[in-house]
Amino acid sequence: MANIINSLLGKCKEAYHKLLNLPESPKKVAQGIALGVAFDFLPVPFVSIPISFIVAKLIRVHAVAATLTVILFKPVVPLFFTLNIFVGKMLVGNAPSPITTEIAHGIPFLTKALLKIKALGLPFLVGCVVNAILASILAYFVAMKILEARQRARAKKLNSKMLNKT
Repeated sequence: MANIINSLLGKCKEAYHKLLNLPESPKKVAQGIALGVAFDFLPVPFVSIPISFIVAKLIRVHAVAATLTVILFKPVVPLFFTLNIFVGKMLVGNAPSPITTEIAHGIPFLTKALLKIKALGLPFLVGCVVNAILASILAYFVAMKILEARQRARAKKLNSKMLNKT
């Protein structure tokens, strides 16, 4: 189990370093990262990777950054979906359950679970939209700060090397 966790953390670090070292302007990479974060909040679990790539190409942000971000945050998507339900319920309220107590005893467990999930529809979708917008804005500004700081550090290091040679 520890080996699996270490392997997963190593792959996350590798993806993080790939994101930070992409050879584009920080603004374009940060926009791609923001798009990728937004896609992880939306209910498109199996096709979010190719869709994020296509949308990134269409709106001309960094497609590799968007795709890598979607892949990087895949392990925490269940937490994002739980947060979507929580935020949606806060904003919209609880949807009425289609299962009354009188008919609850005759319904099989799986059908009952699916009906309860279906009842979460509107709060879940509202939470998805709100969280995707908020998280992508936050991700954009955090990524911009990190990428610009890295760029300044590289420039400073390059300048000091140039001064040492002369």
